[in-house]
Amino acid sequence: MNVVFRFSSASARIEVEGPESFVRSHLEFLLPHVRSVTGAAPSASTPGAPAPAAGGPDGLPAWWEANVPASADPSLQDTILVFAYHMRTYRKLVFMSEDIRRAFGAMGMEEPRSLLQILGTLKRDHGLLLNAGKRGEYMMNTTGIARVRTLIGVKPGTGPQQRGTVPVLAAGKSPDARSIFRD
Repeated sequence: MNVVFRFSSASARIEVEGPESFVRSHLEFLLPHVRSVTGAAPSASTPGAPAPAAGGPDGLPAWWEANVPASADPSLQDTILVFAYHMRTYRKLVFMSEDIRRAFGAMGMEEPRSLLQILGTLKRDHGLLLNAGKRGEYMMNTTGIARVRTLIGVKPGTGPQQRGTVPVLAAGKSPDARSIFRD
């Protein structure tokens, strides 16, 4: 049985048709985009509204429990990297400090007072983040992704987000735009 999902607004038109499982999997990807266009999240009580994607912004605690082993015990800097990695699971490649603040809130953790300094250190000193264009926008590079995967025990070439091994950069090498999108 085929299912059709149609959405249109002044700035976007989306149509997905196919078996229910196919449409549902695409809705999980499209839901954040629909939310950004409409400016509101669909409520669970709305008839026919898809449930929020498990990996979406509201699903961080469940994602953390399922993916971050208790033995990992990440440091504050690693926790921030894990939050950024989680954002990648719902296609949010570019993030800001406000996104990290929301992640701390969702996890019930106290936000560090020096969050902007920590983000700067992760970018400048450790080479785990990149500037994403505008001031205050960041994205993970391959080195940061590899660090999180090692921390949470994901082997290269496994899992839904992996398409092969992650290149390890030699000391003193900085990643460029060609390498950050290989992942």
